[in-house]
Amino acid sequence: MPGRALIAGIIVAVVAVALIAMFIIPHYAGPPIRYLTINAPYVFMKPIGNGQYDVGYYNSQGQWVDLGIYNVSSNALQNAVNVINSFNQQNMGTTLPQPYGTQFQPLDYVVVVGNSTGIVQIPVQGNTILLNKVNPGDWTVLVTDPNDVNKLMYALDTGYKEAAGVMSLSQVYTSKYPGSIIYETGMLYHYNNEFAGGVVIVMNNNTLIPWGYMWHISSQGFGGFLPFVIQASANRYS
Repeated sequence: MPGRALIAGIIVAVVAVALIAMFIIPHYAGPPIRYLTINAPYVFMKPIGNGQYDVGYYNSQGQWVDLGIYNVSSNALQNAVNVINSFNQQNMGTTLPQPYGTQFQPLDYVVVVGNSTGIVQIPVQGNTILLNKVNPGDWTVLVTDPNDVNKLMYALDTGYKEAAGVMSLSQVYTSKYPGSIIYETGMLYHYNNEFAGGVVIVMNNNTLIPWGYMWHISSQGFGGFLPFVIQASANRYS
């Protein structure tokens, strides 16, 4: 029947036009990807709540350079944050064993991105950092005492004496501080071995900053190319 043939022809034509449009007309895939390019050893992402991060670094004059507030897209980061929050909640209000005898201090965290070239590039789409697109070996999540986060970032960007693991029989390990935080990063490792702990940064004034870091998730290593992580795995502080 002519009427049915006409309708069928129209349907075929519409489908053909749709298929042609699918392949010829570019699809909208969101804002283009751009890169934050920073001339510094490390760039940091400090959590400020609601999944947002204040991004910046310390310049060679020791001044904080704020690059803005961003969302961050990363399954590995979300996993790490969940582990840290769960660990803190489980131990909140408890007392550490002797020789510490102090109250458990919830650990804080900061994301660090860097590489051996001294120039850091971070992919951004719109207002979201695409951390999943950064080489896992060039970034990780650092954990430490909340009072030490800024000192740790400052030392890594402006210079420090060394990074090293702390021997369990040393006076540093058994001290109230930083020994108690070193002990807590070890607790975090036993809670979830995706994290490593028991390490310090020795600042130029000999102040010790205890820290741990996310090093392994689902057979993928993190932070393994960062110079201070490499140094800490090779040195021992007694």
